[in-house]
Amino acid sequence: MGSTAVAEWNPETDNQVDSSEFSYRPVPPLVPVTAAFVGLSLTAFLWYELLAVPVLGLLLGLIAIWQVRRSDGAYGGLKMATVCCALIVAEGVAATGFHAFIIATEMPPGLQRVSFANDISAKELVIRDDVVEVDPEVKKLDGAPVFLKGFMYPTRDAQGKTSFVLCKDNGQCCFGGTPKITDMIYVEMKPGQTVDHYPGLVAVGGEFRISPKLDQRGLSEAGDPVYKLECSYFSVAKTAW
Repeated sequence: MGSTAVAEWNPETDNQVDSSEFSYRPVPPLVPVTAAFVGLSLTAFLWYELLAVPVLGLLLGLIAIWQVRRSDGAYGGLKMATVCCALIVAEGVAATGFHAFIIATEMPPGLQRVSFANDISAKELVIRDDVVEVDPEVKKLDGAPVFLKGFMYPTRDAQGKTSFVLCKDNGQCCFGGTPKITDMIYVEMKPGQTVDHYPGLVAVGGEFRISPKLDQRGLSEAGDPVYKLECSYFSVAKTAW
């Protein structure tokens, strides 16, 4: 960085005196960059993925401190870099605690957290003796009170829905055509309860059911998706987990 002159006021001569020769020391570029990360680290409160921001800011700050210390007095900014690192650490810890609290409290009591993508959708149907069956791992969830997340398949009826199809994602595989059997869960609200369509990630909870008999297409005898959720909880998802 270039030098910046520092002017001081001389009360005896009533003039400004250039004191850059004895009062100014340049700072490494990473010091102001670290200061910028103090503000950027606040974004970590928005999404847990952004917790990487304070981690990166702290790393740059520590490098800045190392540069100042090894300069033998040629560089300044040690105090500024140290304070910025401390603030970034505090923000990172606070953001981590914030997300941990949300994850710990978002699921109603009595439910089991299940990953739609990993625990259900990724388990393909199996054929044994010409009979279509659900994967054994998924079959263990039959009748279990589960908590999972997905996306509501869009239909003409956007409001007052008593049931809807939950898809594992909102990509073209689901919204550009017919989703795979294992990518869908038929969600049925409790009597008297309705929900409105929401385009983002939603969280649902209730009793997970598996159709006892499937045809060769992997559908139940009624033609419905093989997986069904008797829904007792519905909310906009607070996290992506």
